[in-house]
Amino acid sequence: MDVWRVLIKRRYTVLTVTILCLAFAVWHAYRTPPVYETSSTIEIKPSALSGGSAEIQAVEDTVALQTEVEVIQSDSVLFQAARSIGLLSAIRGNHGRNAAAGAASSAPITPLERYAMIRMMKGGLSINIIPNTRILEIRYQGTNPQLAAKIVNGLVETYSDEGMRISFERTTHVSDWLERQINSLKQDAADAQRKLADYQRAHNIVGTDENSNLTLQTLEKLSNELDDAEADRIMKEARTRDFSTMKPDVLALSSDDPVLATLYQQLSDLEDQRAQMATKLGPKHPAMQQIDFQIGKVKAKIDKEVGLARRQVQDEYQTAAHLESSLRGRLGAQEEAAYKLNEDVAQYSMLRHQAELTRTLFDTLQTNLKEATINAGMSAANITVIDPAEVPLSPISPRPSKTAFLGLIAGLVIGCVLAFVIESIDDRLRTSEEVENASMLPSLAAIPRIVNGAVRKKIEGKDEAVPGFPQAQQQLIALRDPQSNGAEAYRSMRSALLLSSIDSPPRVIVVTSSFPSEGKTTTALNLAIVLAQRGERVLLVDADLRRGSLYRVFGLPSQGFGLSTVLTHKGEHPELLAPLHELPTLHVLPTGPRPPNPAEMLSSKRMEEQMHAWAQQFDRVVLDTAPLLAVSDTQALAVRADAVVLVARAGVTRKRALLRARDQLWRVNAPVAGVVVNDVDLRLENFYTYRYGMSARDYWYGTRPDATSSSRAYGYEDEKKGE
Repeated sequence: MDVWRVLIKRRYTVLTVTILCLAFAVWHAYRTPPVYETSSTIEIKPSALSGGSAEIQAVEDTVALQTEVEVIQSDSVLFQAARSIGLLSAIRGNHGRNAAAGAASSAPITPLERYAMIRMMKGGLSINIIPNTRILEIRYQGTNPQLAAKIVNGLVETYSDEGMRISFERTTHVSDWLERQINSLKQDAADAQRKLADYQRAHNIVGTDENSNLTLQTLEKLSNELDDAEADRIMKEARTRDFSTMKPDVLALSSDDPVLATLYQQLSDLEDQRAQMATKLGPKHPAMQQIDFQIGKVKAKIDKEVGLARRQVQDEYQTAAHLESSLRGRLGAQEEAAYKLNEDVAQYSMLRHQAELTRTLFDTLQTNLKEATINAGMSAANITVIDPAEVPLSPISPRPSKTAFLGLIAGLVIGCVLAFVIESIDDRLRTSEEVENASMLPSLAAIPRIVNGAVRKKIEGKDEAVPGFPQAQQQLIALRDPQSNGAEAYRSMRSALLLSSIDSPPRVIVVTSSFPSEGKTTTALNLAIVLAQRGERVLLVDADLRRGSLYRVFGLPSQGFGLSTVLTHKGEHPELLAPLHELPTLHVLPTGPRPPNPAEMLSSKRMEEQMHAWAQQFDRVVLDTAPLLAVSDTQALAVRADAVVLVARAGVTRKRALLRARDQLWRVNAPVAGVVVNDVDLRLENFYTYRYGMSARDYWYGTRPDATSSSRAYGYEDEKKGE
C-alpha cells in the first residue's frame, strides 16, 4: 500500500516519463534505417595428423576453431576480402561502371582508405562457433542487402584462399627452420658423445653409469679381502695365545697333529704297563728300568712335537698379520683414488645428461621435420561451405511494435524509479498518516481538497448563493455544503476534540499553523460552525492582529470594532456580532484596527482576563492565530488555551517546519490536541476513510425530516423529490 500510494501520488511523473519514452521509441523506430542480416555457415575440417585422447582432441578443436575465428577477423583477411568485392570504389564514392562491376581504381590505396575498408567490413560482422561442432556461422548486418550478401561470400572465399596460402607457407617455414636446427644439433650431439667417451676412458668408466668403473670395483674387492684377512689373523692370534698357555698334555689332546696324538697314546700304554709291573717288580728290576727308559724316550719325542706345533702356530699368525697389513695399505691407496674419482662424478653426470638431452632433442626434431614435410605436402583446402550467404528479403530491425513495447516498459520502469527518487527527496507531507508519523501527534481530521469557485447549495431544487457571503464563500464548506466530504471531516475534528477529554472538554481552542496559507483560518471558521451546529454558544476570535482575514469572509469593515478595540479600550463594549442568521449562536470578533504592537497586546494581562471572561460567557471559544514560525504572537495564547490545534496543509507543509512548530508548542507546555491535515487528496488517504467519505451523502439514520433554514444550518438538506 505504501508503494501504491507513492505511485498514485507521483502518477503524473510516471505517466509523463512513460509517454516520453514511448514517443522516443516510436520516433527512433521510424527514423532508424532498416538493417538487413545475412549469414553463411562453413565447416573447418580437423588436421589429418591430429591424435590423442578424446579430451585432448576436444581442447585442440576448440582452440583451433577460436584461432580460425581470429584469423577471419584479422585486418589482412578483411582487407583482401574488401578489395576482392570492390569496396574501394564505394569508399571513394565511385558509383559508375567500375563500381557496378566491382573493380577497384588504379590509384594506390591510402592508409585512411584501407582503414575505412576494414572498418566497413568489421562494422556489421559477427562470427559464432556452433556448440559441439566444427561449424562457423558468419553473419553480417547492413543497410544494403545485396552488399551484405556480397561481403559474406567474398570473406569466405578470401579466407579459404588465404588459409591455404598461409597454412602452406607456415608449414614450409617450420620445415626450413627445423632442418637448420637439426644440422646444427647433429654436430652438437656428436661433440657431446665424443667428450663423454673421452671422459669414460680417462677415468676408467667402463659402463654407461658413473658408478661402473675399475677404481670402485677394485676398492670393493680389496675391502672384502681385508675383511677376510683380518678375521683370519684374529683367529690365528687366539690360537697362538692358547698354544702358549696350554700344558703339553692338554695341547696334545687339543692339537690336530696325528703324530702327537700317537705319541700320547704310546705314553699312556707304557704307563699302564709300568703300573702293572710295579705291583710285582721293584724299581731296580731290569724290566722296570727298561719300561722307564721307553717312557722317557716317548716323552722326549712328545716335547719335541709340542715345540714344533707351537712354532707352526706362531708362524701362521705372523703370516696372517703381515697379509692384513699389506691389504690395509693397498685399500688406503685405493680409497684415495676413489675420493679423487668422486670429484669428477659431477662433471661426468653433466656430460652424460647433456649428451642424452642433445640426442633426444635431435630425435624429436627429426620426427617433427618428417611431420612438417608431410603436412606441407598434404596442405589442402580444409574449409567446406555449407550454406552460402543469400540476399535477405526483409530487415531484422527496427521492429516498431517491439521497440514501442520496450519503450513503454522502459518508461514505466524509469518513471517509477524517478517517482521514488522524487519521493525520497521531497519532504512535503501529503497524508494524515505521514503527518502522524512525522510529528508524533494524533491526527484529528483529514480535510479533503475544496474546489475553488462559488460553492453551490441545493435549496428546493435550485442553485443559488446564500446571502451575506460576498467573499471567500468556499471557506464555509461546513455551512454551504454540509453533506460534502469536507463538512464531514470538520465534524470528525469536532468529535475528536470534544472526546479527547470527556470529563472536561476544551472550552478555549487555539488554531494555528507553521506558516501562512496553510488553511488555519478556514479550519478555525469551520470548526466554529460545526461547534455552533451542536447548539453551543461559540465565539470565533480573529487573533491574527497582523493579517487577519475573517472580516472578508463575513463582509465586515476592516477598521471597525474588533479584538484590538477590546484590548485597548476598557469598559463596556457593544454586543458581539452574530453574522450568520442560520447560526445565531455563532459570534464573531474580527481583528479590528491594526495595532503597532500585536505581540505585546496578545501576551498582556488584559488578553488573559479577556480570554477568561469569554470562557465564562461562551461554551466554546475558537481563536484563529498567527503562524508559529512567522511571528511569536501565538505562543502566549497557546499557553492559556485548553487545546491547541496545529494545521498542516497537504503537499505544502514540510516535515521540518511541522516539527519546529510542534517543538515550540512543547517548549512552552502548550496543550497540543493534535494535527489537522488540510487540503488532502483522498486518493492518497486510507482506503476505508476514502470509501466512507464517498458514501457519506447517502448515509442517514431513520427518516429525514423536511429541510428548513435551521436544518440546513445544522447540516441537513432535502433529498431529491421522488426518492
